[in-house]
Amino acid sequence: MIQNSEQTSLSSYRLVFTGDGTDTAPTEFPLGITDGEIDLHDAAWGGKGTETKANRLCMIILADQAGSGTLAVTGACDGGPEEYIASLVLTVGGTVETGTNRWVETIALTSYHIAEDSILVADNADNHVSKFGFDAAGYRYINFYSSAFTNVTWVKVYVRYF
Repeated sequence: MIQNSEQTSLSSYRLVFTGDGTDTAPTEFPLGITDGEIDLHDAAWGGKGTETKANRLCMIILADQAGSGTLAVTGACDGGPEEYIASLVLTVGGTVETGTNRWVETIALTSYHIAEDSILVADNADNHVSKFGFDAAGYRYINFYSSAFTNVTWVKVYVRYF
């Protein structure tokens, strides 16, 4: 019999958010958040009842052309308020997906995460697809807010768990 600690979950990137840069991040924080772009209790995210396998989330971000913007990431648990996890200043450059679509290749991270050692940006500023990851333990819902776009009309956030 395989114990849970011996299991590994393989997931694939999924499009979870498309932003046009006009979002307003939260300024009020009422108790009782009940939804988000991601619900980590959902089976699609490895959830089973009130448990989840999504211990960490990894994000990559695509834009329609070179430019910049900001993405706020928030999380919430049942009965709690929405909490800021991070603010990401995005630079979209020469890392091509197809046509004019470009991957975010530089992310400037401002962390609000309680687990400061468990939030990071990888493969940053080197003409690769930049990745943002954080420890999702304790969160059920994850939300995104895009703003302050320059020369970009949309971003798409793809997420996988591990």
